[in-house]
Order: sequence, then C-alpha cells, then structure tokens
Amino acid sequence: MTKTNGIGMDKDWQAESDMRALAAAEEIRKDPKRLKAALAKAKEKISELQKLQPTDKK
Repeated sequence: MTKTNGIGMDKDWQAESDMRALAAAEEIRKDPKRLKAALAKAKEKISELQKLQPTDKK
C-alpha cells in the first residue's frame, strides 16, 4: 500500500533507512577488520568532539 501523506512517507522512509542501517551494522559485526576500523574511527570522532567541549573551571 502506497502512502500519500508526507508523514506516512517519512515514517516509511525512516523504517527502510533504519532497516538498511541495521543490516549494514550486522555485516560490520561479522567482519573483524571492518569492526576494528569502525571502532577506531568512532574513537577518533569521540576524541575530536571532546576537544570541542568547553571546560568548566570554577
């Protein structure tokens, strides 16, 4: 069934996108080299974001 209103289409698109993301995540988990690379990249990103955080000095 095709949805014609914008909200229904957005939810349907989001569900499709989420399904693809979950499938990709499962493929990454099954591949040790990809998982290791993804985790390393996540650590880099976390480090970069932490550098942007203001320090609270009272």
